[in-house]
Amino acid sequence: MLWPKCLFRNCILFFLLLCTGTAASGQADTLPGKIYRVNWKYELPIPVAALTASYFGFSALDRTSAYKLEDLHGLDPNNINRFDRPVAFNNPALFKSAQKSSDLFLNISILSPALLMIDRRIRKDWLDLLAMYLVSHTVDNAIYFAAAFPIRRTRPYVYNPQVTQEEKIGIAKSNSFFSGHVSFAATSTFFLAKVFTDYHQIKGLKRVAIYSAAAVPPALVGYYRVRAGKHFRTDVILGFLIGAGTGIAVPELHRQIRKSERLSISPFYSPEGSGFSLNVKI
Repeated sequence: MLWPKCLFRNCILFFLLLCTGTAASGQADTLPGKIYRVNWKYELPIPVAALTASYFGFSALDRTSAYKLEDLHGLDPNNINRFDRPVAFNNPALFKSAQKSSDLFLNISILSPALLMIDRRIRKDWLDLLAMYLVSHTVDNAIYFAAAFPIRRTRPYVYNPQVTQEEKIGIAKSNSFFSGHVSFAATSTFFLAKVFTDYHQIKGLKRVAIYSAAAVPPALVGYYRVRAGKHFRTDVILGFLIGAGTGIAVPELHRQIRKSERLSISPFYSPEGSGFSLNVKI
């Protein structure tokens, strides 16, 4: 499965883009107005460890969803619901090009939050954003594994009469539910939209337009995953909803924690000495 390799490569590139944007920001660190409360000492290393461990999770899932020749007996496209059934008869000649297109838009989606570094106000909080971004994908991965391991759903191309038996057996044949690629892409682009609109307090139709734009890359990932025979329509719809929800919910949770913060710490200076004062809001 190529997804974990793509994930790790792009997360590293995303981190480098954040560092580059921060290094170029000059005095941006002095700008006021934090939007989120992030404990990056914990929220950065734990997601990194979890996402690294997910490599082994994907490998285990591929093995769990393997098919042998005898597993193909009894597979009947007529047992698929009407909405999803046409996907089982997609043209295999288009599978390879569709797979490449889905990977392209997945890469674009993963890297898209690096665009936030263009904004001087936002990039001053780059470490907070990196931590939240990794937390978002850790949550998304956890939901994906929680569904993909216990639920076996045969991939559409395994039903396809134009696909050879040799292509229908082996690893990763019954993990169609749900589309992790689409979920991962939606987490990324909706995280971008959520953070940008929060920092600039964008409301109304402009906010709707930004979120609509955020929906395009994961929708294209889903379209090409379906065209490649990897997922049914319902798989990509659910993946989109879960990814979008995760990309929005994680920053929102951090924003609400920030808003309800009752404790603050600040430095003080006096002739007698200096230190930190703890303020409690009653």
